Amino acid sequence: MKVWTSKMLAVSLAGHDKGSLYVVLEELPGYFLLVDGRRRTLEHPKKKKAKHVQLITHLPDALLPRMEEIALDAHVRKILSRYKEYQKTGEEDIERLRASEVQDTIRQKCNG
Repeated sequence: MKVWTSKMLAVSLAGHDKGSLYVVLEELPGYFLLVDGRRRTLEHPKKKKAKHVQLITHLPDALLPRMEEIALDAHVRKILSRYKEYQKTGEEDIERLRASEVQDTIRQKCNG
């Protein structure tokens, strides 16, 4: 099993997948290999022209360790879902946000 390392995400700008979020696996001359963990897996990445993607290089610090070792499609899906959470909340520390949500849920169950 091959282990990938990524430092970027990308959004498709053209084609039937316009607006889709991907993890960039590899950069080739003029192209990127993209995966989303569902339709485009690590075994079958999408080869997309560089001019048809918008790269995302500014990522939350909590996401960077997860991107160091990508071995399963589940890892890709987790990275993308965490990034989408970050976009919605604007919260850099996603793990802290999740912990506070769990504590709020526990308080509601105990008080309710």
